[in-house]
Amino acid sequence: MNRPDPMMSASYGATDIESQNNRVSWLEMLFMLEGRDKKDHPKRGLYTGLNKRHFSTFPGVDDN
Repeated sequence: MNRPDPMMSASYGATDIESQNNRVSWLEMLFMLEGRDKKDHPKRGLYTGLNKRHFSTFPGVDDN
């Protein structure tokens, strides 16, 4: 199956390892970009809301 988006899983659960690894890399990059690893950040250590907040930030992202 060809996926238009490498973040979209081709199957349910954790069976699509590439997709899950892409998702983890994406969230980790956003986590560091926002500085959530720093002690003074109000959401330190939380990944909550990162994808929603940055969904349209980067070029080539579809707004659908």
